[in-house]
Amino acid sequence: MTSHQAIAFAIVGAAVVAFASGRFRYDVVALGALVIGVLSGIGAARAAFSGFAGDVVVIVASALVVIAAIALQVARKTRTSPRSC
Repeated sequence: MTSHQAIAFAIVGAAVVAFASGRFRYDVVALGALVIGVLSGIGAARAAFSGFAGDVVVIVASALVVIAAIALQVARKTRTSPRSC
């Protein structure tokens, strides 16, 4: 096993542990693993971040923003609406 392989396995292992622990947001863990991989020399920066340029990424991000806005609006309505007995 080469040093690059060992570093890659360590990064993936640490990311799996961080995902499983639930202490960190999934996007922070994924982006952190990506940045650590680039900084350690495992992959090129241009290739690592090229996946964010796709149309699907923009669509999914837009959907997540809309869902978060709807959830926030529902939470505000349920918090301010009078309770009926």
